[in-house]
Amino acid sequence: MSRNIPGGFRRHRRIADSMTPELYACVERSLAAERAGDVAAALEWHQAVPMFRKGRNRWLLDQLVQLGDDLPDWVWARWIAYQTARCEDGDTGHVIREWHRRVIEELHQDLLEDCYRHEGDPIKVVARVLGESWAFHQAVTHEGGALTAFLDEFATGRLAEHTDLVRTWTEARMGGYELGDRLPGALLRVREAGGDWLEAVDLGALCCSPGGWVIGRLVPSGTGDRLMFDMPPLGVPSAVARAVAGSAEVDWLQILARARDAGRMASAALLREDYQLTTDVLDLELLRFGTPAREHGRVMQQLREGRDEVSPAAYRVLDRARRGEVDPADQAYVGAAVLNARAYQDARRDTVRSVETAAWAGWVDLVLEPARTRLLELAKLGLSAA
Repeated sequence: MSRNIPGGFRRHRRIADSMTPELYACVERSLAAERAGDVAAALEWHQAVPMFRKGRNRWLLDQLVQLGDDLPDWVWARWIAYQTARCEDGDTGHVIREWHRRVIEELHQDLLEDCYRHEGDPIKVVARVLGESWAFHQAVTHEGGALTAFLDEFATGRLAEHTDLVRTWTEARMGGYELGDRLPGALLRVREAGGDWLEAVDLGALCCSPGGWVIGRLVPSGTGDRLMFDMPPLGVPSAVARAVAGSAEVDWLQILARARDAGRMASAALLREDYQLTTDVLDLELLRFGTPAREHGRVMQQLREGRDEVSPAAYRVLDRARRGEVDPADQAYVGAAVLNARAYQDARRDTVRSVETAAWAGWVDLVLEPARTRLLELAKLGLSAA
């Protein structure tokens, strides 16, 4: 039986030691279902493995299942890119291993050195970079060619039917961008450093950078002729964004390495535990936006202790939106909040019980799918409850 299981979990000795042939078979079936685009079957097999019940992949599968079959092609494209970065099979897996080593050597060597100094387990560092490094994900899927390799080797069934858009992403270059104003219609003003402003899809990229400067790849969204970031962009100092804007090919990795060596960025800033398919609003930013300032310290401590504080924060955002207390310019937060399954169900309950429901209709045209469908459902519930 193959042991080429995605996601690097074999590098976690405790998990690997607990795996039985039957559990390996469940993982293989889940993986096959993912690559065939059968998300419900993938989730069913995945959750049969007890060690995986709280992992990121389980959370993403669960989210996709709850959103249903009618997902925008850009969500499918992000899902395919995510699968690519986890692949350990075939030519795709070979590309990923090569670029994994390269990214560690160029950007995350300090994490290994710190691990050795403290007599830690270097395997955990390697696994962390594989799972959380924004730079690794970007380098391997694009410059490394793993995305094209994955599509050619592994995409079957319904997943193969949704590859047209993501194939247009494979040649997208890394750029450095200044983020401007939010515009009506879920749009965001974006320009490459020194270039002209353009209007891109607004999924909440502004939350990725307090300073308004990011690096990332603008790609076709499949929504008219609008562009979008292929994944939530990385907030960087303006000097780094400007340097990347003028770079060629994979020079952006070297630019990040120089910024790290100069003390302008820590390599840990390139790591993200969070991974979003349907929004650019990261969970910590949604938590910040949905939590009163006086409660933020307590909530963050409870989050570190393992409590789900993001769902209550998302619910608070929806509750304020229902009451008409959220600025329409903050539509990306409302869109992200309604995609949180627990918050959405609580909002449905409140919409049925409350007379304060008229505001829902005003949000429907301010966000993109798949958030729009959920807000439309809340608006319909509000009308029926009125």
